[in-house]
Amino acid sequence: MSTTGELRCGVPQGSILGPLLFLLYVNDMKQAIASDLLLYADDSCILYQHKEINVIESKLNEDFSKLCDWFVDNKLSIHFGEDKTKSILFSSKKKAKFLRKLNMKYNNKEIKQYSNVCYLGCILNETLSGESMAIKVIGKINSRLRFLYRNKDVLSLKLKRMLCNASIQPHFDYASTVWYPNLTMRLKKKIQRAQNKCIRFCLQLDTRTSIENKHFKKINWLKTPDRFKQILNCSAFYFFHKSCPAFMNEIFDIAQKCNISTRQSYCRLRQPLRKTNSGQNALSFLESGEWNKLPSSVKQAANINTFKHKVKEHFFNQIENLSFDNYFYFLFFFID
Repeated sequence: MSTTGELRCGVPQGSILGPLLFLLYVNDMKQAIASDLLLYADDSCILYQHKEINVIESKLNEDFSKLCDWFVDNKLSIHFGEDKTKSILFSSKKKAKFLRKLNMKYNNKEIKQYSNVCYLGCILNETLSGESMAIKVIGKINSRLRFLYRNKDVLSLKLKRMLCNASIQPHFDYASTVWYPNLTMRLKKKIQRAQNKCIRFCLQLDTRTSIENKHFKKINWLKTPDRFKQILNCSAFYFFHKSCPAFMNEIFDIAQKCNISTRQSYCRLRQPLRKTNSGQNALSFLESGEWNKLPSSVKQAANINTFKHKVKEHFFNQIENLSFDNYFYFLFFFID
């Protein structure tokens, strides 16, 4: 046992109550500035939106200076190293070519601007294209899959699938609503090929075997586009059952009053009007559209686990019906 000591400020590292006490300690940080402030433990992010870069630069410098003063008053410090404190300017691809860099300083300490930043494990680039995150995800998946292949001889089929679900699938899912929608078709195909490799490993298929719908059904996995839609629908399910984060209430709006527990319920989300590609890839547009497509029988699931299974079954049925329709289309074509 270590000797006792008096702690006049701060939070002891490694304690059980440490994270909670720290959150209580910095809870009033947001009151020090006018810009939006995102807080997750000791990771903080200032956000400001405007059409003019000069206004953004002036406002961020002002609020960052106020924030630094708040840290001094509360006996906290900021890491000014390049790997800790960064700035990034988000814009469209067309505007990004002509925008100058932000001039961010505090007490003659320059805050360098980057084209990519990592926030809570998700890589964000200046055009929010998701490319950097997709490359990272593909690299992580291939790395873990190589490790599993080296140990395939001691793994059963059940264990292979379990390990893929535990160590690989989370990389497909994590923050996918941020980086997946804006990917190019080339990168989406690479993501799908990475998932196909996992299926070949789990089902002990040859590396040249073409992955078909029957293989997805056998392993009970959805293709990456459908898996992404399932994640969107789960967020909407949490929203309707009032178990989602507070910010979700600002993103979504119920189109009509409904009772989620009744069979006559046809709960719908109001889909906002979006004309640009970036607007149609936003969470508010995509999630409302996917949720509204679901049949009422799926929406009425009693809990989230049942809902996930129903959504998966719904997508599998859609694939089977599509294949069946195509078969009769070609059959009619040849007969005619």
